[in-house]
Amino acid sequence: MKFISGIIGLIFATAATLFSQQVHGLSGWNIFLDPGHSRNENVGIYNVSEAKRNLRVALQLRDYLLENTDIDTVYTSRTNDYQQVSLSQRTDLANSLGAAWYHSIHSNAGPPDRDETLLLWGQYYDGREKIPNGGKAMSDIMVDFLTRGMRTTTLGSRGDCSFYTWSDWCQQSGGPYLHVNRTTTMPSELSEAGYHTNPTQAQLFMSDKWPKIEAKTFYWSILKFHQIPIPEEGIVTGIIRDIDSGVPINGAVITINGVSDTTDTYETVFYNYSSNPDQLHNGLYYFDNLPLEPLEMYVHAEDYYGDTLQVTPRGDFFTFADAALISKIPPTIVSTTPADGDTNVAAWNDIIINFSRRMNTASVVENIHITPQTPMQYFWQNNATRLIMRSDTLQYLTDYTVEISASASDRWGHQLDGNGDRIAGDAFSFSFKTGASDREPPKIVKIYPSNNATDVETTPIMSITFDEIIDTSSITENSFKLKNTSTAIFEKVDAYHYVVKHLL
Repeated sequence: MKFISGIIGLIFATAATLFSQQVHGLSGWNIFLDPGHSRNENVGIYNVSEAKRNLRVALQLRDYLLENTDIDTVYTSRTNDYQQVSLSQRTDLANSLGAAWYHSIHSNAGPPDRDETLLLWGQYYDGREKIPNGGKAMSDIMVDFLTRGMRTTTLGSRGDCSFYTWSDWCQQSGGPYLHVNRTTTMPSELSEAGYHTNPTQAQLFMSDKWPKIEAKTFYWSILKFHQIPIPEEGIVTGIIRDIDSGVPINGAVITINGVSDTTDTYETVFYNYSSNPDQLHNGLYYFDNLPLEPLEMYVHAEDYYGDTLQVTPRGDFFTFADAALISKIPPTIVSTTPADGDTNVAAWNDIIINFSRRMNTASVVENIHITPQTPMQYFWQNNATRLIMRSDTLQYLTDYTVEISASASDRWGHQLDGNGDRIAGDAFSFSFKTGASDREPPKIVKIYPSNNATDVETTPIMSITFDEIIDTSSITENSFKLKNTSTAIFEKVDAYHYVVKHLL
């Protein structure tokens, strides 16, 4: 139990920090923070560890409580990524310390499109709240702050026996279901802050700004539970995105009231999770302690036009101020179907052109040409980044060239960069050749004798029927091979049927 001595040392260290607190009302009360799991456990998408992110939220919440309130003590079940702490060790320690409250911090796992919050309080099988009470009231408060802070949806504040209906544990034991609720001797609850298996949420979890957001919702919940007025503080946070793709921008610089913050980059954060510098983005920024008055927010990033926003911190919660920047990089062609140089292309297939950004659809259609000239219908998809060209008059076995002149532009007026050199004003073209009208090889649809037939006559006339007309010149004695025979005679019946006269 080496970790216990480390925590006991923390208890006395924290007691000496309670001299310049701003929030009063927690004196005589303490809390046991339990960052769920240990080390690098419960890895989700992009190698995001639930255990590691839980710990950082817990340590941030500990700092908020110790630095800003008159709370007696904040206990933690672990303080680093190396300790291995079992469930029983956590709850046994909290019970032995006589902690007044137990808060277990988690994130959830599931399908990649799920990202709800959830608070679970101890519940008996008969529906009553665990004794001592309090977990339900705290959970009801906490799930509201957490959900609004994460800007997501919620599964609500739920009794654990009512939630885990797929198990008969509560029926057999009487409940509660969760170990941290069942074995602790103080009020308790467990938070699930979104899903570390959700791609968008997992990338937010990577940021060292995220623990500030999640921990702040828990901090406010604790104050509200104790009926302590939440102190006003100016917090502005949000996400900076590319206006066309919606992808968060790495390395964007945000400045408010003379202070700057920079969104995460591959070099600062994402290299820990991927070897692809372009794979991960979160665009997250965070400011606190701003004055509660109208402020200008300046946003700029490399290869983007800057923007200025007006923002007034609200004081009683996060002020969310997202921004979308316009890229300076001219549009390019990402891919075409068919690809340049393709042959044997089905004449009835659509021609598809994918652009790097949202286009001025009229300017593209006005500046696209196909040779030989062919009537086309034009359809746009994916927020005007994909053009589908459709025609029922393409000819078979014909060479075609599609050209888009340099005058085609995106919706911001940037002309096409046809050669991909990041300089606008180049045309783009690709060529392909259509195939024949009949693109399927002939198939044998019937034979006599049938495969694996028995009791066949010794001098059969074997029949082969095809599904289309066969070029008679392509049928020779070498087209068929009969084993264990001395003589075979091939004879055409019609364009579809051939017989093999087999003579012993």
